[in-house]
Amino acid sequence: MSATLSSRTSELAPESRPVEYVIDIVKLCKTFNRRGRTQNGYTTLKAKLVSLFSSKRPIEAPVDAPRAFGIEDLTLRIPKGASVGLIGRNGSGKSTFLKLVTGIYKPTSGAVWVKGRVAALIELGAGFHPDFTGRENMMLAGIMHGLTREEVFARFDEIVDFAELRHVIDEPVRTYSSGMFMRLGFSIAIHTDPDILLVDEVLAVGDAGFVAKCKDKIAELRKAGKTLVLVTHDLDAVERWCDEVIWLHQGEVKDRGFPRRVIDAYRHFVEKQEQDEILEHEHHAQEAAVVEQAVDAQAQSVRWGSREIEITQVETVSDDGAEKRVFHPDDSMSIKIHYRVHSPQAEVVFGMGFSRVDGLSVFGTNTDIDRVTLPALAGEGVVECVVQRLGLVEGGYNLDVAVHRADGYPFDYHKDALHFSVRSDRKEVGVVSPPHAWHVNGKRCVC
Repeated sequence: MSATLSSRTSELAPESRPVEYVIDIVKLCKTFNRRGRTQNGYTTLKAKLVSLFSSKRPIEAPVDAPRAFGIEDLTLRIPKGASVGLIGRNGSGKSTFLKLVTGIYKPTSGAVWVKGRVAALIELGAGFHPDFTGRENMMLAGIMHGLTREEVFARFDEIVDFAELRHVIDEPVRTYSSGMFMRLGFSIAIHTDPDILLVDEVLAVGDAGFVAKCKDKIAELRKAGKTLVLVTHDLDAVERWCDEVIWLHQGEVKDRGFPRRVIDAYRHFVEKQEQDEILEHEHHAQEAAVVEQAVDAQAQSVRWGSREIEITQVETVSDDGAEKRVFHPDDSMSIKIHYRVHSPQAEVVFGMGFSRVDGLSVFGTNTDIDRVTLPALAGEGVVECVVQRLGLVEGGYNLDVAVHRADGYPFDYHKDALHFSVRSDRKEVGVVSPPHAWHVNGKRCVC
């Protein structure tokens, strides 16, 4: 961990490493010092100057403020010609990794060895001077990417035509739209004959036609044996483009291997975290509700009724009997409504309903609608509604539950009693995902 970049680089000289590895990383660590915040803003030079003329005393950051890890003790090798996807939640170190490989960041310790010319599609157009023309910026950027003036001149037409900017190439880039700006940066980077292509969430750099052209160009480079490192939250793109996936978590490799396996493990991890966050939020909400019971006005806006029959608990349960808050369209869901009878009633009806987080009512039913006759209720018990297939598209939903008399008189009504999420790898639109099949010339196709 204490080795410097220069000392490690000598150990990783080309003659001591197999040529098939184009990115070699050893015990890489990158930390960022956390900056304190003052009453006058962040501790920048401007803030320091302003504070000289301010009557308010700034709040100094603690001397022992912790350091944030971007990458921690990372060791990995990427072979020549490989297409590798980097996945992970925001803050996991993906962009930091790319900036360390390109040399934008210097390692705190450890080493990065790269063999070949790198085209980094990270911050397209970074370094463009707004008052220079597209032609002038193209010349500067080409030289920064390692091309000679003659090579830039030789590729001028190809770069300009790919970016579709011939009509404005001699205009200052400050007059360009954001899409034109990024297209020029993409075209320059892609036409530098890179050996290694680093792509960070920049495949959507224009209209649909231009995006398709960018993907075709990247596919052409892959076919030519170039190395691709792709960072994106689009897991379908990772599975389609990559031979291998690296899952980063808090700056470390949590998993690495075949795309489908690693992506499935990552999705499961994300869903588990989301479910834990939902349950934690519910726990805090319940604690707040207990505190606010003395002032019941707010509670009445989301729960009302005489409480002659009281709903004491609501659960959403998977088919294995475990409480669950993150589902898939094909999953079953059991809604368990626990109740306590304070005053025996006749003609009791239990109901449930789903609504999207924006308030759109999705589905609702009750025992009366479904022609279910309940026995006489006393004491405590559970009423369970089993949804064999949830059938909702990806999104966030709320669950309402209620118990009332057949004429509508409310005993207990919980609006937004629980929140749950639906996650899917199918990009369906709308609200529901009904069972369906496609047939071509009378033959059923597999969906």
